[in-house]
Amino acid sequence: MKRKFIYLSLVVLACISLIYSCSSNKAKVNPTPSTPAATVAIQNFAFVPATVNIKVGNSVTWTNMDTAPHTATDLANAFDSGSLATGETFNFTFNTAGTYTYHCLIHSMMKNATVIVSN
Repeated sequence: MKRKFIYLSLVVLACISLIYSCSSNKAKVNPTPSTPAATVAIQNFAFVPATVNIKVGNSVTWTNMDTAPHTATDLANAFDSGSLATGETFNFTFNTAGTYTYHCLIHSMMKNATVIVSN
C-alpha cells in the first residue's frame, strides 16, 4: 500500500511538472534573427543613412565600417549596441511604433541618426 502511494505521488508530481513547463510565460527567443528591413553603415564617423523607415516587427542592422570603434545607442535607452569593432554588426528588432533617435557614445561629435517605426 505504501509503495502504491509513493508511485502515485511520483506520477502526480510528474504531471504537475509537465503542465507547469508547458504553460510557462517565458519569453520565446528566436534563435535565428530575421532579415533586417534596413541596414545602417557606420563610416567616416557618420550613420549612413541617417534616417531609416521600417514597420513594427522589423529589424535594423548596423555595421561598423570605420577603423575606430563605435556604438549605436538610443537616447531613450531602447537599445545599445555596445562597442562595435571594425566589421562587427548589431541587430535590433523594433516592436513598438515611434521615432528612435540614436548616437555614438564614444564619439559625441557624430550627428544623431533616426529610426522611424510605423504600424
